[in-house]
Amino acid sequence: MTDFCFDIKPLFPEAIIRVSSDLLPQNFSGKRFKCADVTLKMAEIIDRMGQLSATAQDLMNPVTTAQRLEKSDNQTVYLMADGKEGANGVVVGLLKVGTKDLYLYDETGQVHKVQRAPAVLDFYVHESRQRCGLGKALFEAMLAAEKWTPSKLSVDRPSQKLILFMARHYGLVRTIPQANHFVLYEGYFQGVSPSMPLLQATKSVPARLAAGSERQRTSAMTFHVGEANYRKRRFQDPQQLSCSTTDLLSSRCNSDCSMAEIIQGSRARGNNASHAADGQISRSNVRHT
Repeated sequence: MTDFCFDIKPLFPEAIIRVSSDLLPQNFSGKRFKCADVTLKMAEIIDRMGQLSATAQDLMNPVTTAQRLEKSDNQTVYLMADGKEGANGVVVGLLKVGTKDLYLYDETGQVHKVQRAPAVLDFYVHESRQRCGLGKALFEAMLAAEKWTPSKLSVDRPSQKLILFMARHYGLVRTIPQANHFVLYEGYFQGVSPSMPLLQATKSVPARLAAGSERQRTSAMTFHVGEANYRKRRFQDPQQLSCSTTDLLSSRCNSDCSMAEIIQGSRARGNNASHAADGQISRSNVRHT
């Protein structure tokens, strides 16, 4: 349990409070000097709980700090306290959530641009209070306040305990692999149509391609489409996780200007240059002899 040198009970009119970028409990009202005192105390609570969460997850730096929360307008911290413990009360849990603009792959490898995707960013219950139902109560309070459902959440780099928590309480086991370290659960894309075509999502710099010749644009677009098709096959068939370099190159290089032609051309130029150099050396030796 985490206790402080000040009385936390005035900060927690309820067992669970919601704190946003102003570092004030939701629905808090008071004069300016009182608000300043409350924000200092809330900052200390958030920093301490964020550090404990980082230590529990073996992270080098805390995910949750008061400074980060102040600079964000789309993140919220939920804190749980026990006012009956000790003289000043103790804080027992922290849950940080927010919204993110993400590019996400569904079960078939189709990409979606999801704006303001609900995300779980940090979750911690003090070790002395785990397996007592407090984590479930804190999580349920967040879901009710945000009006979210568990299957529609994206979880940022979840710990093993959080993965087990989602499986135990919400039956979420099957995940959808992502390249950005977020974890999605089966059903996340149910009823959602792709927000952008796969070709547009995989083209990297259209402006740069437009500046080149038609042949260069065709070659670059084929390269990206080949890579997208490779990713799509990989998500459709988990057994095909291993792909040889030859297969990958052949899937990427099906245009008029292929990688094989480029490689062969560069080798041919290198060989011609080498032969020319040898000829010059030979002629030089003849003159000297």
